[in-house]
Amino acid sequence: MSTGLETWNTNLNEVVELYPFVGTEMILAIAGIASWIIWHLIQIKMENAVLVEEDAFFQDKNKLTQARKIGAAESTLESAKLHAEGY
Repeated sequence: MSTGLETWNTNLNEVVELYPFVGTEMILAIAGIASWIIWHLIQIKMENAVLVEEDAFFQDKNKLTQARKIGAAESTLESAKLHAEGY
């Protein structure tokens, strides 16, 4: 896209537009802010769904204990052994 300027050696008060889409700044800002807020709302909903799923999974005390054992593994080999044993 070209601004139509062929030289910068001119009075800028005579130039009408220096960049494309002049006048759409407010509309684009509102659209950007709205999409940002919508993204946050969707993200919160998705994270809450994951938290509910994890909460339901770890209601079983045995699964919670197994997850703690795997998390406390000091090496990848130890973690792999715990996974192989069914933890």
